[in-house]
Amino acid sequence: MKLIASKICLIGKPEVGKSTIKKVIFEGADPNELILSPLEATIGLKFSIYDYMDTKVSLIDAPGQSLELILKDEQKQLIAFGNSKAIIYIFDYPSWIKNSQDILDDVKNIYEINKKHEFGAKIILFLHKIDLLLMNKRFGNMLALIRRQIKKRLTLPIDIPIYFTSLHPNLIYTTYNAISNIISDFLENNVILKDMIKEVFKDISKASLFISNLEGNLIIQETTNDFDANILYYVYEKIDQLQKSSEMNSTSNGLINLGSKILTMVIDDVSHIHSNFKNSIFFSENLEQSDLINILEGLKNKLKQKFNYT
Repeated sequence: MKLIASKICLIGKPEVGKSTIKKVIFEGADPNELILSPLEATIGLKFSIYDYMDTKVSLIDAPGQSLELILKDEQKQLIAFGNSKAIIYIFDYPSWIKNSQDILDDVKNIYEINKKHEFGAKIILFLHKIDLLLMNKRFGNMLALIRRQIKKRLTLPIDIPIYFTSLHPNLIYTTYNAISNIISDFLENNVILKDMIKEVFKDISKASLFISNLEGNLIIQETTNDFDANILYYVYEKIDQLQKSSEMNSTSNGLINLGSKILTMVIDDVSHIHSNFKNSIFFSENLEQSDLINILEGLKNKLKQKFNYT
């Protein structure tokens, strides 16, 4: 069966890293080399098709210099955004500090365009180059503060996901995980699993559950509404550390120190349930290890029934 490519549009102001993300994540370029030899500015809409996570992705790289024109010209909007499953607006930390209102206005305009033309695209934000914040001792708290500021000031009737990304060697996993999580929404099996997790989360609080694929990227990331956003960065960092070590297994289960909190963590192998899944990583602020294990067992049993695994 021929796969139909899922269209994603990358858009943002000039020099925020759109083309570099495309080169590194989808084309395998070395980010360190791109730092030494930066890419030239994108001229005109760039259309590319990639194989990624068992699906085809049609990527539209919209030049930053044309952003204002695209947001005003209906014909260009139809070309850039039409049939898109996701519109990813990318901005960097320096731009946010310099002119946050201009960025918020762009996002609101994209929302109105998406609504007017009934594109049905999911609007997503990437706050890129978060490595510029690394020197701040309260790094995780800073990211959580920016997230709250954006959500409060956008005042839109929909919830727009915000990912914090970087191509710095120590943080590049943030960008891989963000892209993987977005594309996973295009895959039926992943959507089924997400819905099951959301159903489980109706009965618990202060929890976060992640599923990785065989490449180690996080393809599913679900948190309860009351999970402490201040420690999310430390959760991602912990998962990355485990991925790089030989400790991504149940021997790491137990209490862990993340930022200012002690959490319970449980890791389980789910690769035998579906070929696209590898590990589940479950965090809780208030449940015991045995509780998390029982919840995961119940989730796995439902998955086995769904995917006819015995």
